[in-house]
Amino acid sequence: MARYASRKGHTPIQGIRAALRRFRRDQSGATAMIFALCFMALFGSIGMAVEYSRAVQMRESVQTILDGAVLAGANPNAELVVAVSKKKGKVTTKEVTREEVATYFFESNLIDLPTASITKSFKLDTGANTISGEVTVAMPLTLGKIWKDSLEIQVTSKAALTSAQVRALDIVMCIDSTGSMQNTLSAVQTNALNFKANMDAALATLKGPSFDLMRTKVIYYKDYGGNAGKSGAAAGDAQPLNPSSFYELPKDNTPFTAFVTGQKASGGGDLPESGLECLNAAMKSSWTKIGDSTSGGKKITMVYPIVAIFTDAAAHLPGHALSLQNPLYPSASDMPRTAADMLANWNNASIIDQSNKQVLFYGDPTIDGDKSGWYAVKSWKGYSNPGSLTSANTSFVSSLAAGIVAGANMPMLTQ
Repeated sequence: MARYASRKGHTPIQGIRAALRRFRRDQSGATAMIFALCFMALFGSIGMAVEYSRAVQMRESVQTILDGAVLAGANPNAELVVAVSKKKGKVTTKEVTREEVATYFFESNLIDLPTASITKSFKLDTGANTISGEVTVAMPLTLGKIWKDSLEIQVTSKAALTSAQVRALDIVMCIDSTGSMQNTLSAVQTNALNFKANMDAALATLKGPSFDLMRTKVIYYKDYGGNAGKSGAAAGDAQPLNPSSFYELPKDNTPFTAFVTGQKASGGGDLPESGLECLNAAMKSSWTKIGDSTSGGKKITMVYPIVAIFTDAAAHLPGHALSLQNPLYPSASDMPRTAADMLANWNNASIIDQSNKQVLFYGDPTIDGDKSGWYAVKSWKGYSNPGSLTSANTSFVSSLAAGIVAGANMPMLTQ
């Protein structure tokens, strides 16, 4: 201990204290130590930023999968899904619950997600008529591991249950029957007798809704006022509108087939035609309503009113002067004189149910631009142009089914 004594005779304790004071004041090597400490903090912060970005992406992916899972469980046919297993050459089936359907959907879509610890649960609330899902993900960290081993992500979703619907499909076909339209008339005639069977098959192929009641109606149209230089009824074609009644299929297959078989394309030669008048008549049809009964006594819970238009010509604008001269032309109380009033009828729930209404247009809706009545109809809610007139003539029922399925409503998330 003599080495700690000072030359002035300080005690060993005093020497130790002096050495500690010198160590405390010594700054050599401090920069490296401070840099090392700061670098660790900076590296950890950058790592956590990267990990947070990964977590956001994972949360979005898991949320999307969970939303799809609860919608699968909310589907009205979820409880009808049958689980099939094959063991030792024997096939067995069992009915599954909505929760099991949601779980299967969720697990089937996790393939592309990074490895993570995932816990999930699905709950059916019959009181609130909902199914909900909750998922917790423990995402393992790499760059951010200096701070913690994993990051917890939680997502939830809920959807309203949709009970098994009793659906009614009403299709009103507005068919231009002037001389150039014989191919369309022939397509209707060819498909009339087996229309429902073919429509059911086409809808099933497209995974569309099934219908407990199916009715169809046809309105053939020509022109109320295309013959310039003539007046009165002579200003238009003979029988400008030729409507049938509704036919319930397949019960009314025979009268439906008889009505369309008797039609031949004729007249025309002057453009445009009275397409809007046909559309207006279609809108005002005696549609099936919610609460009506099928022939089997089931109460209708959902209706699909469809107007399908088939034409190769433009349509007169509302209030066409020559058409108004025709004594056969509908009164102002029946046929609107402006495009705005036509739209008001389309949006009137007392005229046509608003939930699943559709206008399916087969032809070229751009003919004559805004000089055609079809120009305004393109902007109507429920309007679509699912195919050309040629495609409809070639695959009549399939083209109709494609348009119907494209506009069919599906169960929606409640949060």
